[in-house]
Amino acid sequence: MQIELKNISYTYQGPLPVAALEDINLRVQTGEILGLIGHTGSGKSTLLQHLNGLIRPQKGDVLVNGLSVKKEEMSLRELRFRVGLVFQYPEHQLFEETIYKEVSFGPKNMGLSEEEIDQRVRRSLQDAGVEEELYERSPFELSGGQKRRVALASILAMEPEILVLDEPTAGLDPQGRKDILNFLLNWRTPERGIVLVSHNMEEIAPFADRIVVLHQGSIVQDGTPKEVFSKAKELAEVGINVPQICFVLSELKERGWPVDTGIFTVEEAAREICRAFNIEPPTTPGGEGHGV
Repeated sequence: MQIELKNISYTYQGPLPVAALEDINLRVQTGEILGLIGHTGSGKSTLLQHLNGLIRPQKGDVLVNGLSVKKEEMSLRELRFRVGLVFQYPEHQLFEETIYKEVSFGPKNMGLSEEEIDQRVRRSLQDAGVEEELYERSPFELSGGQKRRVALASILAMEPEILVLDEPTAGLDPQGRKDILNFLLNWRTPERGIVLVSHNMEEIAPFADRIVVLHQGSIVQDGTPKEVFSKAKELAEVGINVPQICFVLSELKERGWPVDTGIFTVEEAAREICRAFNIEPPTTPGGEGHGV
């Protein structure tokens, strides 16, 4: 499945109109994890809502496998089943009496049989890491991390081909963030893709195949994490926080040292600096490289 945004512009109307997107051209497809980065107000949420038809383009078009949403060649109903959108803090949108009913809501709207609904509900809850003994409990009795998993399972039960998540780790503790990101990494297959929105470059980079950076409604970077992180100073100029090690490598590069500036972890940077300076990495008492 491929979604293509072609020359998309969108302005929020009002006494003072606000241009949210300006001439966006972007392809999203199954098989990849796309990281979407931008500071508050950069247009991330507006772009996401174009991907599954919650917002229809004012200018430009959205093509799904070549079929136009604007010309109604692709129905919005079908698009929303095929592209699952998980909003930031999705647990605030829970409403059913039990977890089982919450997750079955989407599949029921798809007109599936009771047997198929049951299979999907149980499979998605299991995949999201929700224990079976919780299925008949109220979702409002759960912890924040458990609610996030239930909300995610409710989207997975519709078996989308592309999963779009707006800040999926917001408000979670470090272990909760790690669990969600590892789950998404394992969920992705050649037939399933992910669009992952975050303001945290360091968190998203190890998981993304490609990163798109938005600034004031326009795409200013589009490439692999290595390509994007190699432009640390340009990212800083548009308000994107990048690991400090990126600036260290950039400075070394400007001073003539042959270092790779596309590195974004301390461990990799330590090895790269040692390589460039032709020195042996420090070792632990056990003899293994320890980093600098």
